[in-house]
Formats: sequence, structure tokens, C-alpha cells
Amino acid sequence: MLGMLCTAGVSSIEVLFVWLISDVVSATVEKNPLMLNRIALIIVGIHLVKWVFSYGQTYFISSATERIAVHLRNHLYAHLQRLPIGFFEKNRVGQLMSRITNDVNLVQNSSVKIMSAVSAPLVILGCLYTIFRWNPRLATVSVILLPLMSYTVTRIGRGMRGMTETLQTRLGDALSSVQETLCGVSVVKSFGMEDYESKRFAQKMHHAYNAAMRTVRRSAAMSPTIEIIGILGIAFVLWYGGNMVAGGKVPGFGTGALVGFLFALERIANSVRQLAGVNIVCHQASAGAGRIFELMDQEPEIKDAPGASPMPPIRGKIEFRNVYFSYGQKEPALSGISFAGEPGERIAILGPSGAGKSTIAGLIPRLREISDGEILIDGIDIRQATLASLRSHIATVPQETVLFSTSIKENIAYGKPDATAPEIIEAAKAANADTFIRKLPQEYDTLVGERGSKLSGGERQRIAIARALLKDPRLLILDEATSSLDVASEALVQEALERLMKGRTTLVIAHRLSTVKDADLILVINQGRIAESGKHQELIDKNGLYARLWKIEHKDGAE
Repeated sequence: MLGMLCTAGVSSIEVLFVWLISDVVSATVEKNPLMLNRIALIIVGIHLVKWVFSYGQTYFISSATERIAVHLRNHLYAHLQRLPIGFFEKNRVGQLMSRITNDVNLVQNSSVKIMSAVSAPLVILGCLYTIFRWNPRLATVSVILLPLMSYTVTRIGRGMRGMTETLQTRLGDALSSVQETLCGVSVVKSFGMEDYESKRFAQKMHHAYNAAMRTVRRSAAMSPTIEIIGILGIAFVLWYGGNMVAGGKVPGFGTGALVGFLFALERIANSVRQLAGVNIVCHQASAGAGRIFELMDQEPEIKDAPGASPMPPIRGKIEFRNVYFSYGQKEPALSGISFAGEPGERIAILGPSGAGKSTIAGLIPRLREISDGEILIDGIDIRQATLASLRSHIATVPQETVLFSTSIKENIAYGKPDATAPEIIEAAKAANADTFIRKLPQEYDTLVGERGSKLSGGERQRIAIARALLKDPRLLILDEATSSLDVASEALVQEALERLMKGRTTLVIAHRLSTVKDADLILVINQGRIAESGKHQELIDKNGLYARLWKIEHKDGAE
């Protein structure tokens, strides 16, 4: 509002300047030096005031638009954090990044046009009042061209939204390509695909360039077209108004008024050009805003149920009751899963790839929502607890450890940001990580690089274990935590995992059967169902799928 008030002040001074130009010419024709001196001082004075207003409009409106951009980006990012895993599996990261960057920029840039949207109509109205006061007949003839200008603005601006949406989509595709190849740069280099990826990116940018040039061609036609129409009006006034002045046909309409009249028409034409620019930018902003709100309208599928309450401290009993789960409209990925584990027990989940092992693990912290059935923790349906309280009792050590490009200390404390330095060190020692951390240049303050690229697989896994230990959860999920490690690293990680699992209810998704043969309960999953369950020796005695997998792993069938 302050910016708009300043803009109104600037516009008022521009209209006043038209009157002063007329007076300057009149004083010159009448050879009146005192009047010239006075008008010169007035012009200097009002432009000093205009400087203040100009500074104010730029400062206040820019401040507001910057806050708009910050608010939009914060709101978008916070909303993305609430969306489920499935949403990110369906949408490319580059496209989502484009919404936060490019689309917000479109909205922000349109907000800057508030100055023109406010000032241009004020100048047009002020100048129209001025020319009608000087010469109503000439003014009436002059403004006949205004509807033609309005039609031109509308006609050229039509279609800008669709063109801009196409451009933003193609920029998002290019950004997705950058994100994918930079994250997989080692694969690109190992296969010698640098030139291929460069050409692929160049092709995407060429498509974006073509889309951009379509909008440029449309918008570039606007200003010169308006200018031509304006020049026609000015030329007519020069001819018709000049004859009026020369013939003395209109009393009080002399040379000064004619010059002021022409100056006012130029201001009107210039303001119409500004409004044309506002029209184009608004269409572009509408496209960006549409993409932003399309994302904002995505309702989180997994959220706190009405009346959900925080989960109290738990012992760790877990129970699945006839649980079903489907990915979208597909056939159920899990069908009738039922089992129970007492506090402190280890439950191993085995089975071929794609059987549904990781899906079961993802249902417990509600990374995915069950289609039917119940999952209970200490007898409480997890859907009746708040997400934050549920997840505060659970820690996961995945097969592929995700580290953030911060320090080792911050990565260990990720689940407990207020942890003290001694607590972090103690967790690292329990995870067999303290020794290698002490050998690093900045020890616990060492930056781990993008996705932990400066550390080995075993080191990253031990950091993940330390992170889980520091959180001190009652429920622990180990998703093939040692399957990708070498023998030496696996021994260190397995020793750390034993410390981590002690006294906690643990769900272990295993690749090698030998690592879970001492589990309290072994579930063999096949095609989304529990094919077998029991302890190691019980399953061996059944001579079913578990026994066959055991023989394959050990070849001779012996322990």
C-alpha cells in the first residue's frame, strides 16, 4: 500500500508536468522571463519530490514482492515435505524444483508490475482530464484510437498463458535432466556418456528456446504496434490542432496548449504500452501461479486423522492384522499380512525381490498407507496417533544410506538436533564410527560431501547406525542394511547393529538368510503373502520355500 501511494504521487507529478510544459511554451511565446523562472523552480521542486516518491515505490513494492517470493517458496517446500513417498515416485524432482524457482520467479516479476498497473491508469485519467479541459473537440477525436489500442493489447496477449506453461514445462524437463545426470555422474563417466548427455541437454534447451521465442515474438509485437497507433493520433493532432492554432479558431487554445496536448497524448500512449506489458506479464504469471497452485492443491494422502492424539511412550509390541496394500489401482502388493512381535523381539522378513518386504517396512512409520486391516503398536492403531509422535518412536537404517552434505556431527544428530557433543560421540563409538571419524581432517566437523560422497559405503552405514542410536527408538527397521558391503565393512557394521538392536523391537529385511537365522520370528514373503513363518529350525523342518532358499545359499544344505 505504501508503494502504491508513492506510485500515485509519481503519476500525479507526471500529469502536473504536462501542465508545466504548456506554461513553459506559453511563457516563451509571450516572452515572460519571470514566469519562466518561476516554472523552472517549480519543475526542479516537484522532481525532488518525485525522487522521494520514485524511491519509495521501488523500495516498498520490491520489498513486498521479495517477501511474496520467500513466502511462496517456504510454503511450497513445507507442502512438499508433507506429501507422501508415492507422490515423489510419480513426479520428477527437476519439475518440482522448477515450480519452486522458475514459476515463483514469474509470480514475483509480475508483482513488480504493480507500479505500472497503478501508475498507468492514473496517468491516462489525468491526461484525459487535461486534454478535455483544453480542447474537448480535439480530445474527443484523439481518444477514438484508445479502443483500437485496447483491442490490440487483448488480441496480442491472448495465448500467452499457454505458451508460458509450455516454456515452464520444458525448462522443468531440462532441470530434471541436470538433476539426474549430476546425481548419477559416476555412471555417466564410467560409460563414457558425457557427449551424449551434453547433446541430450542441448536438445532439451533448444526445445525450451523455441518455446521462449514464441512468447518473445508475441510480446515483441506489442510495443511497436501500440506506438504506431499512438503516432497516428499524434500526427492527426499536429495537423488538425495546428490548423486550429494557426486560424485562432478556439479561444484560449494556443501554441502552449497544443504542445501540452501533444505531450499528454504521448503520455497516454506510453501508459497504454505499460498496461500492455502488464497484460503480458499477468498472463505469464497466471501460468506460473497455475503450476504453483496445482502443486499446492495436492492433498497429503497420509496425514493426522481427526482427533489423532500423540502416541505415549511405548514398549514396542507390534502387530499386523490382515493388512492389505495396493499401489494405486493395481493388484494388491500385500494381501492379508498378519503377524505379531513382542517388545525386544527380532522379526526377520525374507523373500524374493518384489515380494513386498520393503513395503511392509514402509507401512509401520506410515510412509505408505494401508488399504485395509490394522497395524497396532502396543495395542494402538497407528492411524489414531499423530504422525510426528509415531515416527519419533521409529528409526530406519536403509540399504542405501542417505547423508546430507553437511558435517558428520550434523548427520548423526539429524534425528535429534538438540543432541550434545558427548551424546554424538557416544553414539558414534557404539556404531564403530568414532575411530575413522577421528582420522578425518576436521573430525566430527568434516563435511561428508553430496550424499556422503567423501565416505565409503561402510562408513556411511555406520553414520546411519549412529544416527539411529542417538535417536534411541523403541522400534527399529533394518532394510538390508549390510547387503552391499564387503566382508570387512560388514563385520564392523554387523557388530554395531547388534548393539543397536539390543532391547529394541527390530524388523530386519534381509538378503542373506544366515544373518537372521537367530531371529525370534522369520516371515517368508512371496507374491505379497506370508508363505511361511516361524523360527529357523521350524522352517527348515517344514522343507518349504525357506528351506529351499537356505539350501541355495549354502549349496550343501548344512548350517
